[in-house]
Amino acid sequence: MEEKEFLDKVALCVYKAPDELNEEESRLISIEMVRCATDFRYFTKYGRIVETPTINNPGGTIPFQITPHVNCIIDAFSNKQLISILKSRQIYVSYTTAFYALWHVMFHEGATWLFFSRRETEAFELLGKAYRLYNLLPPFLHLKQQPDSQGEMGFPSMKSRIIAFPSAPGSGIGLTASGIVSDEHEKHPFAEINYEDVKPTIETSGGQYISIFTVDKRKPITLAKSLFRHGEVNIFNPISQQLERDKTEEWGFNTNGFYSMFFPYNVILGRDEAWYENRKRNLTPDELEGLTPELYMESNYPRSLVEALRPTQTTSAFNHQVLDEMMGDTRNPIKIIRDGIDPQIVKVYQPFHLGEYYIAASDSSHGVGRDFHVTAIMNVKTGCVVCDIMDNSLSIEEFALHSVRALGLYQSPLWWPEDNEWGRVVITIAQTLGYKRFGYRETKIGWHTDEKTRLDLFGSLIPAINNHQITIYNAQGLRQFYDIIRNVEKEGRIEAMGSRHDDYPIAVGICWCKKGEVHTEPFSYKPIETLHFRRR
Repeated sequence: MEEKEFLDKVALCVYKAPDELNEEESRLISIEMVRCATDFRYFTKYGRIVETPTINNPGGTIPFQITPHVNCIIDAFSNKQLISILKSRQIYVSYTTAFYALWHVMFHEGATWLFFSRRETEAFELLGKAYRLYNLLPPFLHLKQQPDSQGEMGFPSMKSRIIAFPSAPGSGIGLTASGIVSDEHEKHPFAEINYEDVKPTIETSGGQYISIFTVDKRKPITLAKSLFRHGEVNIFNPISQQLERDKTEEWGFNTNGFYSMFFPYNVILGRDEAWYENRKRNLTPDELEGLTPELYMESNYPRSLVEALRPTQTTSAFNHQVLDEMMGDTRNPIKIIRDGIDPQIVKVYQPFHLGEYYIAASDSSHGVGRDFHVTAIMNVKTGCVVCDIMDNSLSIEEFALHSVRALGLYQSPLWWPEDNEWGRVVITIAQTLGYKRFGYRETKIGWHTDEKTRLDLFGSLIPAINNHQITIYNAQGLRQFYDIIRNVEKEGRIEAMGSRHDDYPIAVGICWCKKGEVHTEPFSYKPIETLHFRRR
């Protein structure tokens, strides 16, 4: 039987009750059941969802549609174990996830899925989506259910179930899960505790973990953001209609095994700029909850990943408008040919000029492949960062060697390496290489960061940046300034937001703090007023 003929015949009997089927129809339905059981994408053809009617939308029961972005989500569910989804609102991610979990417990004996949400009502609502999807399936896909419950949905014949939990200490402990969903993960009050509680379940069983969230601009540091940023970040492109790997490595280094996906507001057909502006114009005070319309749209209907993840100006330490203007002045390094200088590592933006004065600082990282090693060389008169090294692949020995060579291009300026664990190694290697012009605090070489000096550094650096007194040509280095926040959960401590970096701002900040120690006036000599000659 040809495929089309088979599908046409199934369509005629699929909504019949089991006792109404003849022998041939029963055989066809059995084949169709096997197809649904072995292929989630095929199973979704029978999906129906209920939309709430509004003035602009009649709502009601509509077919579940596999749009391009939903297709990407299904691919991830079918192939990835750890998944993080940062999304715009109302793009059917929760429905797709509930449908996937439903399929899994219907056709996998002993399967257990745990649904977590902020509060019990939200957790029950996510489970309610699974209930509604199940109730709208055709009769041949119905299994015997355990009695309806707001908090649990089960199929005794399969010994399987879905259980809903609020985010609370102890939720889900002791249960072995096939999969765990943390919906609206950004807003979970006990996200870290719940993750630590259920993580052993995933590690033991090899089950899936799915984190789903829209951004909460009031919380710059959250578990949901951290899981996303440290994953393999993929961005959905509405033009190509597919996910594209973020090749800039801007958001992380895939250190946690998560497969991260971002879906902007316009993955839904009809959402264009006119729709966006109309939505922003018609926001109500209840929706805004104290946010500005701009921040609300950035959080709930982001145009880009940068827009979604950048901190708000109320928590950001630096003025983003100024940083945007500075970004327009960034440039590629100039070509310098000098023995021992690797232009892929040492980036020169302005060469040494006689009569100019320079200062340098370094922030050494705590491990290859994660934080950055940074050396910055600044013109103390103009505030320009004329040369830098910013690399997270160098060994500490290589970093020290390249830093000394870079400093040689500027006649060995006064250098302030940060004296953290690796910084002391840099100092020792530099001394071995013959470098002598270090900055000192009393009798010790280098800059020491503690709460006081950190406050001094940012207290000096923030107004300097916000008043255009510093010029930075390295776009990658400048991006780190966007991620420096006043952490409200730590009494306004100035630091990089979760899983981000402050290596470049620290190096530039040390230069700015210590530039006053560089002598910039020409040396004067007292003129000889008279000459006395001794008579013989």
